[in-house]
Amino acid sequence: MKLAAVILLALFVVTGVIWVLPGGTGTGANTAAGPGYIQIIYGDWTIETSLIVFVTLLLAVFAACYALLRVWSKARRFPKRWRELQEQRQLNKARHGLTQGLTRLAEGAWHNAEQLLIQHVEHSDAPILNYLAAARAAQELGSETRRDVYLNRAQQAKPENTFAVELSQARLQFDYKQPQQALATLRKLDTAARRQAPVLKLFMKIYGELQQWEALIDLLPDLRKAHIIDGAHSDVVECNAYTHLLARAATNQDATVLLKAWQQMPQKIRAYESVIAGYARGLISKGMSEQAELALYEAINKEWNENLVHLYGLAAGVDSAKQLTRAEAWLDKHENNALLLLTLGRLCLRTRLWGKARRYLEASVMAAPHPEAYHTLAQLLERLGEQEKALDCYRKGLALITDKIVGQPPLPAHLPTTPRETAFAQPAVLPVR
Repeated sequence: MKLAAVILLALFVVTGVIWVLPGGTGTGANTAAGPGYIQIIYGDWTIETSLIVFVTLLLAVFAACYALLRVWSKARRFPKRWRELQEQRQLNKARHGLTQGLTRLAEGAWHNAEQLLIQHVEHSDAPILNYLAAARAAQELGSETRRDVYLNRAQQAKPENTFAVELSQARLQFDYKQPQQALATLRKLDTAARRQAPVLKLFMKIYGELQQWEALIDLLPDLRKAHIIDGAHSDVVECNAYTHLLARAATNQDATVLLKAWQQMPQKIRAYESVIAGYARGLISKGMSEQAELALYEAINKEWNENLVHLYGLAAGVDSAKQLTRAEAWLDKHENNALLLLTLGRLCLRTRLWGKARRYLEASVMAAPHPEAYHTLAQLLERLGEQEKALDCYRKGLALITDKIVGQPPLPAHLPTTPRETAFAQPAVLPVR
């Protein structure tokens, strides 16, 4: 349409110019001479025509040639255009499949998601996304083989995106309870990639899962630098790691391993209750109660802690009387503390102060009933020949343990009491056939 309009406009313009030229047919022109003419002589042939007819024919020929050239050009480009249309159609299908596949993946429809993601992946403009999402779906379906195949294809589709593929692979392996394989995958990354926040965060999870506490402690500076954890969280993670290291050292037959682990700890970590408690338990298990008693006493004097007070009663110091005197000094501020009273009762038993031990233990169960206090009191009463009271303490302590573990409600009050009710409560004897 544009071409036709241009040709017509040009035709009108040329005709108008010829019309108004001297000798034309317009007003003021020499009408007798008529319009200008064109004479073309070729051999014996002579062609004469008016200028306006010649221009009209020339424009018509030009328009026809131009139209033919346009048609030929479009016909020549038709196969390419057809291929482009087909490719665009396939690309649209691939994009739709990726969108629908990711939606099904988010919905947990793993099988449908995997099919949609792989169906048109060969035409996708982002095949790495299709393969990585398909790998997740395959893993959720329990197919480790298909998962690895998709990951390899993602690597081949975009070799320059090695980091994204290997990080995704490590995450999938960790989620699939394969921390060793995930760690090996992360270690293949270059040094710069290992310092990135997502990698550091995954390293932290893997080290915790594999209980590689030394590696986790070494990782903490990088975690803080990347702002993955703050100072308070870092202290908690470090404390937990050292607590497990102490517990591991306590299992070693060589006591120097435990002592060395304690000495290598930062001073601020030694102040944590869980670390001190782990160290004290390890010393007690090694028969080094004297050192455990001293460490616990120093820690409790710095900051009161019931759990450490409880352990203090289990650590047998060199001088039991001195240890009892130290513990009784805490009564000034914690006279009704059940665990302190239990500890004092145990220390009195160690110094053979039976009556004082009984008073402390009875005060402990009255302040806050505790299975250990009942058990210790029952043992003392049994030694003193008070069997009924000892059995009563055993029963009460067992009830506390049972209620804590099972959490069952108490039995109803209307239990069988009379002989008749008791007889009906007996199990019936079925006849043998």
